[in-house]
Amino acid sequence: MTEQEQLKQNERERFARLTGNSDAWQSIDSLVALCDRDGFWSRDFLATAAGKAKKAHIRRLIRSLPGDDGLPAWASVETTDKDGQTVRVYKQEVLFDVSDYKQVVGYHARQSAHHAKLARTYAKRCKKRFNVSPRLDLHD
Repeated sequence: MTEQEQLKQNERERFARLTGNSDAWQSIDSLVALCDRDGFWSRDFLATAAGKAKKAHIRRLIRSLPGDDGLPAWASVETTDKDGQTVRVYKQEVLFDVSDYKQVVGYHARQSAHHAKLARTYAKRCKKRFNVSPRLDLHD
């Protein structure tokens, strides 16, 4: 395991310990406040937080701009940059060509399979723990 992977693992374990006693739903604000009170944030994290917040804000803006049908007017796909790194890129649908549509459709098809798997997994866990089967409404 690399040093970076170890740091991420330690952070996940610390967060799990910090939040492990809660049996209620919590807003993201209450989770942030809990982390603030515990001194959870590293100096490195805080040094990059402003840039990350800006990116998150732009992503929210992109998602908030609807097309004529009420669905997002922008889409994103993952691609590889010149250094071989995977990066997410964004584009307005009005500028799509056929290749762009194929990429976006493929991405959402993969995501739908992933989300359907998660829904089935949570339903199985509920059945195992409480002998209750939540309704799975997975349709096209």
